[in-house]
Amino acid sequence: MYSSQKTEMDGQRKLYLNKNWMLFAEKVKHRDKWKCLQCARGGDHVILQVHHDIYIPGKAPWEYALSDCRTLCKGCHAREHGLIEPNRGWTLISIDDLDGLDGTCQRKGCNAPIRYEHLIYHPQWGYMVVGSTCIEYLTQEDRLLSGNLIKQYQNISKFVHKSNWSTDFTKQGKPYIYSKYQHHIIRIYGKEGQHSFQLALKKKGVKWYDFGNVIQLPRKSTLLVKELAYITLKGTISDNEEEKELLRNLYRELRAYS
Repeated sequence: MYSSQKTEMDGQRKLYLNKNWMLFAEKVKHRDKWKCLQCARGGDHVILQVHHDIYIPGKAPWEYALSDCRTLCKGCHAREHGLIEPNRGWTLISIDDLDGLDGTCQRKGCNAPIRYEHLIYHPQWGYMVVGSTCIEYLTQEDRLLSGNLIKQYQNISKFVHKSNWSTDFTKQGKPYIYSKYQHHIIRIYGKEGQHSFQLALKKKGVKWYDFGNVIQLPRKSTLLVKELAYITLKGTISDNEEEKELLRNLYRELRAYS
């Protein structure tokens, strides 16, 4: 049993030493501007790692869409996998007054005597009792600006993996694949590494589509083209200027660096 586990671990370790993974991870970190999307730390003193938000059996770590992954520092990455006590996502259940410093804060590294026992719960960690100081830290809402960006990554990833793609031909006989989002259509032409895409927008109550320009994306994978096409569509139909700006920046980063 131990031998098979060690062999599996050695195999996983080799995957993450592979040149393809290193190049892929660098793209993710560059997209996230070399900062942890959980705590916003970066710089030479911070160890950054790439976290997969989804896992697909049989895929190598670098065969995912970029939106399936995000940059985390070593500590936040460990917390994400439940290896370190989470410092966010806790819910306060109850507060008990012990009438004296008769309790002990269970937060790792604290162990201070406490009078008020705050019972908190985390879906991946379970229950824990902490004091008045630690409760403010552990149950604070996530106010990081990166929250909106992570949400966009999740939406992009969902579209890439959950959308249905069909094959058709133009009037000139040119093959393409297409998928619908709401009442709009994304078309992708060409083969791997020689792709272009086109949006077909449709207004409610109108029978015809408004076809946009064909955007050339040479040397891009099919997965990345799907991501870029979706980002373009979302940015085009969004009424939120903050979201549009976020998507424009993301598109530029992915197209220029990937």
